[in-house]
Amino acid sequence: MAPEDERVRRLIDDFRMGRVSRRTLGRRAAGLGLSVPAVRALAGSTMGVTAGVMPALASRASAHGAQEGRGGVINVAQTGGDPGVANPILVGGTDNYPWWWAFERLVKYDDAGTPIPDLADSWEYNPDGTQLTFKLAPNATWHDGEPVTSADVVFTFDKVKDEKTKTDVRSNLQVAGEWVTWEAPDPQTVVLTTKEPFAPFLFALSQIGIIPQHVLENSPDINTDPFNMKPIGSGPYKVVEWEQDQFTRYERFDGYHRGPAAADGLNEVFFEDAAPALAAMEAGEIDISFTPPESQAPYEDNPDFVLHRYVYFTPISLSFNMKHPILQDIRIRQAFRYAIDKDSLAETLTKGRNTRADNQYSDTGPLDRYNNYSLPKDEFNVEQANALLDEAGWVRGDDGVREKDGQRLSFPMLTYSGFEEYKNGLEILQQMLGELGVEISPEVIDYDALSERWSDPNDDPNARPLTLEEYPHPFEQDPDVHDELHSRSFPPAGNNYNYFKDEEIDRLIDEGRKETDDEKRIAIYHQLDARRKEIIPAIPLYLATDGWVFSRKVGGVPEETPSSRWFLRCCADKMFKTE
Repeated sequence: MAPEDERVRRLIDDFRMGRVSRRTLGRRAAGLGLSVPAVRALAGSTMGVTAGVMPALASRASAHGAQEGRGGVINVAQTGGDPGVANPILVGGTDNYPWWWAFERLVKYDDAGTPIPDLADSWEYNPDGTQLTFKLAPNATWHDGEPVTSADVVFTFDKVKDEKTKTDVRSNLQVAGEWVTWEAPDPQTVVLTTKEPFAPFLFALSQIGIIPQHVLENSPDINTDPFNMKPIGSGPYKVVEWEQDQFTRYERFDGYHRGPAAADGLNEVFFEDAAPALAAMEAGEIDISFTPPESQAPYEDNPDFVLHRYVYFTPISLSFNMKHPILQDIRIRQAFRYAIDKDSLAETLTKGRNTRADNQYSDTGPLDRYNNYSLPKDEFNVEQANALLDEAGWVRGDDGVREKDGQRLSFPMLTYSGFEEYKNGLEILQQMLGELGVEISPEVIDYDALSERWSDPNDDPNARPLTLEEYPHPFEQDPDVHDELHSRSFPPAGNNYNYFKDEEIDRLIDEGRKETDDEKRIAIYHQLDARRKEIIPAIPLYLATDGWVFSRKVGGVPEETPSSRWFLRCCADKMFKTE
């Protein structure tokens, strides 16, 4: 198989398992010369609403909608693909709505990044942080009326551990490379024990939906069981109809133990991308849709719609490969930081929104409390940048490019294909650093090809010294950056592919992973942010923004939600629709 064919196959597998976000799907497809609809077609998806689907959904809603609550049926556009399976331990990714709307986890995180009760009413660590005890809601039931008990939780975790189960959450039940142990001392209690304290474990558990033992315990193969398309969950909505690649219809589960959902029901309607979804919204057929930055302008200050923007957990950054001998000199990294006019860069790349970044996490998202805002913002000072390069012994040659000992101060700067803003970012940085006498050669390459280089311990640092990328990646709603900043995570053991090493950073990451008290954890990550700013493993530049458009007929959504994307996952039961 040719390398290109192998990359296509991997992308299709990841798409089918829901392991890629919209942004990742777009950039990986572009790198292979494919459109997103082409990838879906190769994956066997014929997604796209056919004529008559929306009227049919409207008629079903009027015939079958529940009568209590504030009512209404909300039509949500899904442009991330039909997962094709609703079993939450088989479905990957984070935007597969059966997983969120029809099932529960022990605990879930809200749009502000706060853990809140889901199937469990409460949870508590033991004094040394190695044991986590959950107390389940005593009145929780499955959609068929059977009670949910700790036996269901144990069954779920046993199935995740079973090698025959095709799941991508197996590592969520492992700490320091060893399996967590679990037990159910009574029907309402689950106890999990880890080898050592591990604060990100709570978020890891929030990614495992609980499945019913009484339905699946005698299944000959959980991977192909009919349950996967006709699920029985315990969440606020139940799946009542599923037309593959067309729609999934949900009705309110009136027996939901935290009280009936506000809306009568939800329709998840599948579109091949955002453009037809937004056209359906303009026609009044869709109430909620994802919208990329280039499509957001018509919804700003619009009397009929609310545009909720959200940013990613981590800034778009210029990262340094610390294997490169020149970049090991902190004066070079400091000079680069002084040379970049972040306001101008962000203003241009975010189309006037100027979402500049100066801290380790996005400052409008769920992780912003882990940023140290007492630190000064990065200063734009070309004079100081030039002075640092002079001090380091780099002098301008006849063509204006600095030299030292016969070597030019010249670097390739890489980014991945699929986003025009990243390509434009390379060109702007090339110009800004060129003012210092630094020669930059922009390179836009296939995401999978770049990913392969990241994972190769023998990758040449001279060919990959600088990268414009989302970096580093925290653990979604948890601030842990062990995988990309700790010295134990050099490839192939982890994703510290820039080979950054600092004893103080290692110590703080280790402390942050073990501290389960959030206030104490915040203090640790504030120290981490300060140390990061001091030694510069990467320069945070700006925040990438996407958004969701909501019809003003949809109520129950906070105007200032930190993450509309996450609100749709955690809190869909709060929404309702008025006519």
